[in-house]
Amino acid sequence: MKKCFFSLVVATLVLALAGWALAFDVAISTQAGWYGQEAADREMAALSDAINGKVGSVTLFLADQHADLATWVTNNTNDGENDILVLNGQFPSTIYAPGNTQVDDSLAEIFLDSGNTIFNTGDYMFYVVDGAGTNGAAGLETMMDLPGISMWDDDTAMVVTNEGKNYTPSLVDYASDRPTHLDQLVDPWKALVILAQNEAGTRAEPCIVMNTATKGMLGTFYQTSGQDDDPRGAVMSEFILSYFSTTSVSPAGSSATTWGAIKGN
Repeated sequence: MKKCFFSLVVATLVLALAGWALAFDVAISTQAGWYGQEAADREMAALSDAINGKVGSVTLFLADQHADLATWVTNNTNDGENDILVLNGQFPSTIYAPGNTQVDDSLAEIFLDSGNTIFNTGDYMFYVVDGAGTNGAAGLETMMDLPGISMWDDDTAMVVTNEGKNYTPSLVDYASDRPTHLDQLVDPWKALVILAQNEAGTRAEPCIVMNTATKGMLGTFYQTSGQDDDPRGAVMSEFILSYFSTTSVSPAGSSATTWGAIKGN
C-alpha cells in the first residue's frame, strides 16, 4: 500500500511540475437519468474542472447537442488513444439506435471495441434513452456481446477496497442500486479495477471491467436512484487522473509518458 501511495504522489507531482497532459480526450453527455439534472450539471462541471488541462481535451454535451456528440465519438474512434465517454444514465440515440435495433456496429460499440472507455453514472448503463427504458437490459448485453449480463439489485452495500482508497480518496462506503455483477462476467470480460464491492465479492461499484480482446473498458460509478449528493465528479476525476497516469493500462499510442512507463511496466 505504501508503494502504491508513493507512486500516486509522485505521479501527481510529475503531472503538476512537468506541465504535460495525458494524451486522451474526454466527452461528457450531461443528460441525467435517475438523479436530478441540476445535480448532474453540477457534478459534471466539477469533473470537467478537475481534469481540464490535465488530459487532451474535455467537452461537455447537453441533451440537445447529441448530434455533435456523435461527431466526437466518430472522430475519437481508432485514433490511437483510449478516449473516455462519460454518460449520466442516458444513452444518446445518436450513437446507439434505440431499442437495440442495430445489434452490431453502432457508433458506440465501434468506439468501445476500438479500445476506448465508457463510464456511466445514474441509471442502469445503456438502459435508458431520453427518459424511457427503450433499450432495457438488452442494451448492456448488446454493447458487451454478453447475453445474460445484468445490473439488477437495490440498495446493495458497497465497501471501499484498498484500490478504492488509493485511487479515489473521496469514495466512502455507500449503497448501489445497479452494481456490476462480477459473477456474470465471462471471457473476454474481466474486472480490471474494483473500487468498492459487496461482502460476498459478487457485486462491485465503482468498478471498471475490460474486454481483454479489444481493450475496451466500461466503468460504473454511483448507479443510484435519486441520490443527488453522491460525489460523482470528485470520484470520477480522481480515478481518471490517478489510475490512467499510474498504471500501464493507459491511452494506446499516447504521446505522454505515463507513470507505468516510467516504472518500466
